[in-house]
Amino acid sequence: MGKELTERKKRILHALVDLYISTGQPVSSSDIQSKYLPEVSSATVRAELSALEALGYIEQPHTSAGRVPLKDAYKFYVESISSFEGNMLTDQETALIRDKFMNKLGKIQDMSIEAAKIISDVTNYTSFIVEKNAQDIVIEEIKLVPLKNGKAVVLIVTDSGMIADKAIDVPEDVRAEYIETATKVLNKVFQGRNIKDMDKFDLSEIDVELKGFEDILDDVLGILRIYLSEHSDRNVFVEGALKMLDYPEYNNVEDAKNFLSVISDKENIGDLLSSEDGSIEFSVRIGKEERGVDKCAIITASYKVGDEVVGEAGVIGPERMDYKKVIGVLDCMKKTIASVAKDKNDED
Repeated sequence: MGKELTERKKRILHALVDLYISTGQPVSSSDIQSKYLPEVSSATVRAELSALEALGYIEQPHTSAGRVPLKDAYKFYVESISSFEGNMLTDQETALIRDKFMNKLGKIQDMSIEAAKIISDVTNYTSFIVEKNAQDIVIEEIKLVPLKNGKAVVLIVTDSGMIADKAIDVPEDVRAEYIETATKVLNKVFQGRNIKDMDKFDLSEIDVELKGFEDILDDVLGILRIYLSEHSDRNVFVEGALKMLDYPEYNNVEDAKNFLSVISDKENIGDLLSSEDGSIEFSVRIGKEERGVDKCAIITASYKVGDEVVGEAGVIGPERMDYKKVIGVLDCMKKTIASVAKDKNDED
């Protein structure tokens, strides 16, 4: 439909969606003319609105009321702001998000929980984080750090960050050469392997090299099995579910119940909200057909540790959500997560 619009129609449609997002009320031609296009007459704006209505972008709920945007209008609006190259947040908003995140963060494992809370707090919508399934994780490196009294710490680094730092037993008065050799052997076994395949590894080729390190190998396998059992389901964190009830779109009790029913089923919401293509910067879906979210817009952004996508952050809000702010917040958060994860991994 975008090809059918003249530049003036685009400006008017963008203005109408902007105003409707901020007020939630039908938008009149005089509002658009006075606030966005003072050089154009009200009569011309009215004529353009009639044309946009005929094209299916907007509708007039009552003959005496202004117009409201339809799904295609929101899609046009999102496309127009997505092409904007600058920062959609002020410097103060960006600093606030980063400060909140850094101040609350303890361990790298807390990132998803804190990110969901901050996104919901800043946008005032329902937020979610969908983490990558543990079974898809690939082991990048294993490190052994010697301690005193026959102990060493095993650090397991994956494409999703560090997943374990556990103390294990090693021979008393162990030498540095032993630790170095054990580390090399462990990385020969595990490096580049998918965690779900750990019990299928063929160790026959390095059978000789493994001699003397069997106990350490068993300890590492045990750590990985525990991690896999504790993370067998995809982690989904949802924050601010009740915030949707603050919006008039969900004043209807039945609509509110349907929405809360969808949000309460985390496995279902993980499937519903995950974007079809994790490689894209942002996924914006408006008015999905699923009951309970049919009046919603869903924006997701994949976030990374290094070059690897490890999960998705997103927001569910009414169709007239503040798209500029939400996209700006998600962009800021994904950059902050990537930066914090890098710093944490560098420290480790």
